[in-house]
Amino acid sequence: MINRFKGFLYNIITFVATQGSRKLNTSPKILLIRVDEIGDYILFRKFIMPILTSDFCKNSTLHFCGNASWQKLFELEYGNSFSKVFWLNKNSFKSKILYRYSFLKTIFKENYSIVINPTFSRAKRVDDTIVKAAKAGYNIGMKRNNENYEFYENNFDKTLYQSLFQPEQKLLFEFERNKLFVETIFNKSINASLQFSNELLQENTIDNLPENFAVIFPGSRSKYRIWPTENFIAVSNYLIQTQQLKILVCGSLTDKIYAEKFIQECSAAVIDFVGKTNLLQMLYILSKAKCLISVDTGSIHLAASVNCTTFGIFNGSQYGRFSPYPKAIANNIYAVYPDAVEQDVCNNNISQYEYVVNIPYAAVSAKKIISVIKHHFNLQHEI
Repeated sequence: MINRFKGFLYNIITFVATQGSRKLNTSPKILLIRVDEIGDYILFRKFIMPILTSDFCKNSTLHFCGNASWQKLFELEYGNSFSKVFWLNKNSFKSKILYRYSFLKTIFKENYSIVINPTFSRAKRVDDTIVKAAKAGYNIGMKRNNENYEFYENNFDKTLYQSLFQPEQKLLFEFERNKLFVETIFNKSINASLQFSNELLQENTIDNLPENFAVIFPGSRSKYRIWPTENFIAVSNYLIQTQQLKILVCGSLTDKIYAEKFIQECSAAVIDFVGKTNLLQMLYILSKAKCLISVDTGSIHLAASVNCTTFGIFNGSQYGRFSPYPKAIANNIYAVYPDAVEQDVCNNNISQYEYVVNIPYAAVSAKKIISVIKHHFNLQHEI
């Protein structure tokens, strides 16, 4: 009931924000929206330039609306590519009425001709509301799934988009889905690599990094995506003993509680980088690391974008969409699942994993991760 009332209140705010005068534009104005999380952006970013250089966008003024949490990543590659950029603070957009009203009013006043929203898991209360507030003459989007829509919200976007892309294949890795969207909508053949260029990485170096080290991400913004501290310690001890690696503990300040527990209980000395790096520095650290150990978070996609060998702990959620990585996109990202999930995959019984599932990440044992790590390093030695 409370959730429905909040949705009703949001609708009123949108209505009020979209009243009044708008700018008079002498040429077409296009808004590209992408406001989901860091991992989503990493898997989309290489398709921004093909959109910008398409015949579709020729002779148009181009604006971008992004998630403020990955602003620095965007500016690293596309800082001067758009005439105007709007950065959305999603927490404020969801919780502060005046911020929400002001943001939607700003979008409305721009008077866009076209809005492009290439997000698969569109959200009625976030990106689709921004599309609605823009009141453009033509909206282009992705045929969505139901992840971020409540059943009573399903009518909201029925007439919102004039063009919706839907790939023939339902199960697609997100990078490939984004590629097909841009190739189809903008009639372009794209040959894109996920990786950041080495030149860009060198702009945010960090001094005094050890020569051989592994990165541990013991936290997650979701309390349901936590792997037991003792498992991280067991894996770290294995890397120290067999590969002579130093251990760097990384993450944001919100990961501090998990990092402190790891540091306190780990018998070996570790280097604490939690809350001490920005996203660009984190990219550089991962580009120099021998490997990353992390649960299913954006850190894995950051690592893939700098060719960092990664051993990821997954529980089966959204199988095939964000993991496992296709070898053609990144051949050193190891996705490790609980035995029961692997059995379901072998039996082609994966429909139950289309959305987030509540299988505990602890169902992946430290022993299983160590086995995968051992296999990787043995292959490296053979080479």
